[in-house]
Amino acid sequence: MALVAVTDTGGLDFGPGIAALRAAGHRVELIGADSAVDVRDRAEHAEALIVSFVGIDAATIAALSRLRVVATTTVGLDQVDVAAARAAGVQVCGLPPLASEEVATHALAGILAMTRELAAGQAAAADWDFTRIPAPPRLSELTLGLYGMGQIAQHLAVRARPMFGRIVALDPYVPAEEWPAGVDRVDSADQLFATSNVLSLHAPSTPQTRHAVDARALALMPPDGYVVNVARGELVDAAAVLTALDSGHLRGAFLDVADPEPPDPADPLLSHPRTIVTPHAGFYSGASERAYVMGAVANVLAALTPTSAPLTTATPGGADLQETL
Repeated sequence: MALVAVTDTGGLDFGPGIAALRAAGHRVELIGADSAVDVRDRAEHAEALIVSFVGIDAATIAALSRLRVVATTTVGLDQVDVAAARAAGVQVCGLPPLASEEVATHALAGILAMTRELAAGQAAAADWDFTRIPAPPRLSELTLGLYGMGQIAQHLAVRARPMFGRIVALDPYVPAEEWPAGVDRVDSADQLFATSNVLSLHAPSTPQTRHAVDARALALMPPDGYVVNVARGELVDAAAVLTALDSGHLRGAFLDVADPEPPDPADPLLSHPRTIVTPHAGFYSGASERAYVMGAVANVLAALTPTSAPLTTATPGGADLQETL
């Protein structure tokens, strides 16, 4: 049977997945790699890799002569050189969206924590003085803007619709017949920014979306706005967000992702009084943890069994505003 190497766990509990692979007759090694070099050194004979965040580059694919499949515990495949794998005849399998509910709920939790000034409220509790809390806005008077209208954004729209006065979204790749009810469609990023009191990002990192939220975009937003990023750190110009927070034009930022990850511990956004930062935890629940692990395991088992089909295989290209996890 095949040797399956788990390059890195990404903090997930791989116990059930390892048990399933061994029950299927495969050998499993948990190598704890920190880099592609570690993978080349420790997984030389692997026929399958299960990867969370360690990069699998062309040199690694070339070095692992027995490699047949790379399965990730993520939806996005940023960490794998898909073109090199395809050229080498190595199958690359990501996952379908398995935590859309969790990420949407996480985004909404951040929105509510910011707009209701929960951190200030907790600090004010020591003196039991609500006047120390900056007066929160009324959500029914605000517009929520969604940059991208994939599954996560749609889940968020359903949850947020009863609270906000209006929801608008930008995503040129969603057909009109699939556009969700109760969400107004805008035609440009400038229109989205200028309309959104709360801007929530739900797009992958591409050359077109990198630093979509920059100084110019933030200046277009109404005063006292909020930015939420549960997608990819590269979508946001962190320096511009910091400047907007310090100037008071931006009232708050909820960031579950960073560029790079992990961020420098000295990054001022980590300790800014107007930010809430979580460590790329939006996907996380007991149910989603098991789904990510067992989804990657299922892809490996399918790829090693000629008659089976994996959950999701890599495809070239992709729409700019389709979200990834």
